[in-house]
Amino acid sequence: MRAPSSTSTLVSRMIAMAAHGDEAPAAAEMSAPAHVKRIVWASQAAKLRVSLSARAIHEIETAVTADLDSMELPEIFFTSVEVGGRVVTCDLDASGTASIFGLIEAGEYDDLVEEAGDDALFGVDWDGVYVTPARTRH
Repeated sequence: MRAPSSTSTLVSRMIAMAAHGDEAPAAAEMSAPAHVKRIVWASQAAKLRVSLSARAIHEIETAVTADLDSMELPEIFFTSVEVGGRVVTCDLDASGTASIFGLIEAGEYDDLVEEAGDDALFGVDWDGVYVTPARTRH
């Protein structure tokens, strides 16, 4: 039940626009888009990072950067990028810091999304609990 990347982009745009509260939906689109300037690996992802090859780390960071930059949003509160058989959960703040939260095997991620049902619109974190914009803020 893996969603195509265009769905991920749409969901990320919906989350980013929802985070702007009562502002007009166009306000999120009018702000300058953030671009990845640096990548940090949150504690759960950092534990897994040490077991990865330099090439795998480079591929993950390149795919995350390309996906986040392609959305051209001022902030991205949560999205997932599939690379190398893994689903990488990440976000991007307005200053250009991308955070990688987790690396989940693609099949396991599919199972978590299936189990989450409608809540999967907001993604699934490492523990299988749906993620709200507030939980992924820096």
